[in-house]
Amino acid sequence: MSENRQKYSSSPLYGLKHSRPSGGGFQVPPEHQPRPARQRTFVGLQVIMSLLLPALFVVALILRYTELHWAFLGLSALALLIMWLGHAFVPQARTTMTLIYTALMIVSLAAALWFTHPIAGQGEQQPKDGGINYGALFGNNVTASDVGAFAGGADITQPSSSVSAAPTPDPRSEAQSRLETFMNSWMSQDVNGMLACCTPSWINSHENPQREIFNIRGVNTPLSFNITYVAGSDSDDSRTITMEALMDRANGTQKNYRYEVLMLRVNGVWYVDPASLSSATEVKEEATAAPVYTLMPTNSPDPGQVLYYNPDGGSYYHADQNCSRINNKYLPLKGSFLYSQLDETAYAKLQPCSNCNAPNRN
Repeated sequence: MSENRQKYSSSPLYGLKHSRPSGGGFQVPPEHQPRPARQRTFVGLQVIMSLLLPALFVVALILRYTELHWAFLGLSALALLIMWLGHAFVPQARTTMTLIYTALMIVSLAAALWFTHPIAGQGEQQPKDGGINYGALFGNNVTASDVGAFAGGADITQPSSSVSAAPTPDPRSEAQSRLETFMNSWMSQDVNGMLACCTPSWINSHENPQREIFNIRGVNTPLSFNITYVAGSDSDDSRTITMEALMDRANGTQKNYRYEVLMLRVNGVWYVDPASLSSATEVKEEATAAPVYTLMPTNSPDPGQVLYYNPDGGSYYHADQNCSRINNKYLPLKGSFLYSQLDETAYAKLQPCSNCNAPNRN
């Protein structure tokens, strides 16, 4: 029986029955086919961490609002938490994003604590006493004492609120100011500026005012001027101003002139009458007289005055016979002669004694 089984198993029908079809034959699909695993994507997280959060960080730095910095800190911490729990991105990218956001969060935290102000109540930060609003300048939590400590302990005091003093009125009159404008235009050789200060009637009376003003001023150019006297008041319609001006004559010389300038008010505006400038007079400096020294006459000694000396080798003559300059053993002096004999040969070498005020030789 076993031999017959082996015989039949090697027959062609047996191989056909147990062989599997190949090629285009019909195949029965398996009952449970495994599905491929779905890979999680983090596109939204990538957009938030690459674009939105950095933009929020920049806006918070520009606007300096405290709320924006706190929002950035919270959203950044939440994004990092989701990234690590969800295993988003590759490990190297997660590490890089963590380092970057850690640095940004440190900067944002420092800004939120010291250099920002809240959105709500921003207009209420002004101090009521007129002092300096350090919160608006350096952040909501910074006070005047903090700024003083940072500046090296400088004493920062709040400015006191007081009524400002009224401005000091200009002591110069309107006519004087107008004349100064005219002279400044003359010094800069601005002919149009000079004509703007001249009376309209004078300008209208001349066909060529530029030529006429040149004829008046000539080649003189003021180097300096000084108003010495202003007659009348601004309520008058005309005033006379005395002025001295140092003029450059354009020939290497300078002269000082005195002007009696007539100022006229037309329609409330003061003007210079150019015709009054023709009455300039030269101011000459008075020569200072040299001091005269008078020598007081001195009383000449009496020719009959008796003078004394030591005949035993004395070199001075004296007016006092007991002069303190002489040793006591030679006193009183034994030698004597008259002042009229002082130039004789015997007394020519004697010198006057200063102790007893002996008279000098003539």
